[in-house]
Amino acid sequence: MPISRRCRPLSPERNEVERRKPSKPLLWLGCIATFGMFVVNFIGFLDTQTNSAEGCGPDWPLCNGQVLPTFNNSHVIIEFLHRFLVGFFAIVAVVFAIWAWRRFGRWLEVRIFVWIAIGFIVIQSILGALAVVFVNPPSVLALHLGFGLLGQVGVALLTVFLFQYRAYQKSVPNGLTLRNQQLSSGLRQFIRWTWVYVFAAVYVGSDVAFHGAAAACKGWPLCNGLWFPGFSGNVGLAFFHRLIAIGLAVIVIVLLVQLRKTRHSRPDVFRATVYLLALVILQIASGAYVILSNISLNADLLHVSLLMVLFTLLSYLVLQSFHFRSDR
Repeated sequence: MPISRRCRPLSPERNEVERRKPSKPLLWLGCIATFGMFVVNFIGFLDTQTNSAEGCGPDWPLCNGQVLPTFNNSHVIIEFLHRFLVGFFAIVAVVFAIWAWRRFGRWLEVRIFVWIAIGFIVIQSILGALAVVFVNPPSVLALHLGFGLLGQVGVALLTVFLFQYRAYQKSVPNGLTLRNQQLSSGLRQFIRWTWVYVFAAVYVGSDVAFHGAAAACKGWPLCNGLWFPGFSGNVGLAFFHRLIAIGLAVIVIVLLVQLRKTRHSRPDVFRATVYLLALVILQIASGAYVILSNISLNADLLHVSLLMVLFTLLSYLVLQSFHFRSDR
């Protein structure tokens, strides 16, 4: 009986190809794509917060009925720049993902991150078009940011894995080999549910921003002079968002305490959790800055920038919680 293609042993030549380290151009492209996805999400948030999303009118993909519009005000410039950067860096990310798949597609991590990256870049683009056509409904804008973060994470973790694999091929101890020192089942589940919690918090925070609810809860740490203003209307939405932020800080502190016993066997996870706690504290501080600055644009942009870094780092923690199978 002939051996199926799936089960056929790799030829010596194919084995040699698979053993090759990721090239520097591929790694550089991954870094550029990762930075590009950060820029895309940043400029997208800037676009919304400056009310520039209608700078090109209800037209898509054209801008005010033109391929190259007249740049007669800042809203047109920001919206057109947003669309251009989305298109440009989407192409960069897709080229990087396909290149990585062709070279290292035998690895499950590569296949998963490629699908996440390309899939959510496409979904984000569709949501962006829907936001223009339906004049920026807050629910669509919130999903747009959340799915944009998932696309960014897909590209970022694909890049991280390729860097880890390059070190692995050079027999250098790194985050890839450390994954063989498995965390307990409880810790793995804790990390993954923390990720789910933060992704839900991203949607709530986006809803607060795109509904303009943050201004309804004046003062910090009190909300309108009250410790408990209730959960009705925009005040309740803003207050609920603050409670979620406090809850995240508590969760990360508990996780860090639980990881103390593993700080020598899994320094990658312990160190990342320390950085995560620092980012959570900075995120809360930036949220306070948003309120105390009367919802200034600079404060908003700082807040969302820290969120993108925080979410990417937490996604890295999830990756490191999975066992690495070197026999794939």
